[in-house]
Amino acid sequence: MGCGRRPPAALAGRLRSLGGRAAAAAHARRHSLVLLAVLLPAVAVIHGVNFDGWPGRVTDDEGTYAAQAYSMQYWNRIAHYTYWYDHPFGGWLLIAIYTKLTDGFHRAATAVTAARELMFLLHLVSCVLLYRLGRLLGLRRFFAGVALLAFSLSPLGLWYQRMAFLDNIAVMWLLAAFVAAASPRRSVAAAALAGTFMAFSFWSKETTLLFLPGLYVLLRQHRDGRNWRFVRRNFLGCLIGICGIYILYAAAKNELFEGPGHVSLEWAVRWQLFDRAPSGSVLDTNSDTYHVVRSWLDLDPYVALAGIAAAVPLLALRRLRVVAALLLVQFAFIFRNGYLPNPYVTAMLPFAALCAAGLLDVALPRAGAHTVSNWPLAVWTWTRRAVVALALSAAVTALAWEWTPTIHTALTSDASAPSRDATRWFLAHIHDHGIVVTDDIAWTDLVIAGRRPLPVWFYKVDLDPAVRAQFPRGWRDINYLMMGKPPDSVLTEVPLVAEALRHSVVLKSFGNGEIEIRRVLPPR
Repeated sequence: MGCGRRPPAALAGRLRSLGGRAAAAAHARRHSLVLLAVLLPAVAVIHGVNFDGWPGRVTDDEGTYAAQAYSMQYWNRIAHYTYWYDHPFGGWLLIAIYTKLTDGFHRAATAVTAARELMFLLHLVSCVLLYRLGRLLGLRRFFAGVALLAFSLSPLGLWYQRMAFLDNIAVMWLLAAFVAAASPRRSVAAAALAGTFMAFSFWSKETTLLFLPGLYVLLRQHRDGRNWRFVRRNFLGCLIGICGIYILYAAAKNELFEGPGHVSLEWAVRWQLFDRAPSGSVLDTNSDTYHVVRSWLDLDPYVALAGIAAAVPLLALRRLRVVAALLLVQFAFIFRNGYLPNPYVTAMLPFAALCAAGLLDVALPRAGAHTVSNWPLAVWTWTRRAVVALALSAAVTALAWEWTPTIHTALTSDASAPSRDATRWFLAHIHDHGIVVTDDIAWTDLVIAGRRPLPVWFYKVDLDPAVRAQFPRGWRDINYLMMGKPPDSVLTEVPLVAEALRHSVVLKSFGNGEIEIRRVLPPR
């Protein structure tokens, strides 16, 4: 027998053993599996129907990540323009893997559509992970299901979880890390998975390192003293080793430290942390931060605020202390005078849902908690049950009333049509070889359709020296513009594009001016 080969009988026995353990695990969790079999199809319908139509193409970020994934898949480059370490590239690498496996860029209606397909699948995985985390933290099945529904059906969740944001990818890996850290096995392998998943979350969005202390505390809470030293070592080893590849990559490219003629990781980190213009105080009604938070509350104030309120008393409960503390830390960060991105709330939602459902779980006495002979305790127990029942009834009634119109809009409104229609019209009517400057939403679709010369993302005309060199005569070298009018704060950063807009005429408008196709008219 060849060295290292497993005998057929031993292999068959091993497979039977694994099958037996899987069957036993499924039997032990059969009630949870039945509950998930009911909840997930409902979530899939609400998130899957019209996922490409609503929200509309409200931000360039979706197009940027789709374009970078396209560049990875077809050009073997990290980004379609100079990669300057604005984010680690694991998030759009995952998009590129998905589009490669599914031929997404040539099959889907648009590049952003293909990226949103992946968000839909990742959201379903995140729902399962959130439910599992709730169970591992001691929530009863019903309340773990409540957390899942609050996380998924909130209009705030529908808005952000459908869009192709790195935050959605990072949250999925983050939940996987917390599930592994709270594993009842308390094994070295579970710790290694927790570190690996946390590293994957960092590779998707670097800001998730904010959750690292909470993850470590959760791992420590669930430790087995007999193997804690090895658990800690494997967790930190996997985390640091995988995250460290990012630094090694920058060092290998001679882009670790700032220097003449190249981008650097050092500069990008410094810009993100210190040099980026702050968006103002949330207490200032004229600040960008205030308007971002206001937009969250306009979509849905209930889940986030209920979670934050519930997190305060849950700090006293050991099993839910970590998720409560992490939610409150995220909430506190809103009040710092820094930059607040729109999708910031995405990572708050799973913790808010767990806290809101967790407080109800704590308030509702467990079965057999009252004693007939102890009538004061029995009265207190039934009072608590009545309060929880009333709270749940009121919440379901209020949320159904508040959420139903937005969910109906999410299922029926095609707010993305102007962007798609503009791209189709441009390809059908503009056949010359003029240079078109566009937003990143349409950039990939024009490239896939064979538009030559390659379209130019409008930011890069002014901000990327390599692209700027392609316009020796400045705005006069631009032939077409396909974009909405950026706000004045953006136009001040791109003066060449602003000048081209001033010297252009509208050929076709879509969505009441949301997207305009313009011809630039050079001076005579």
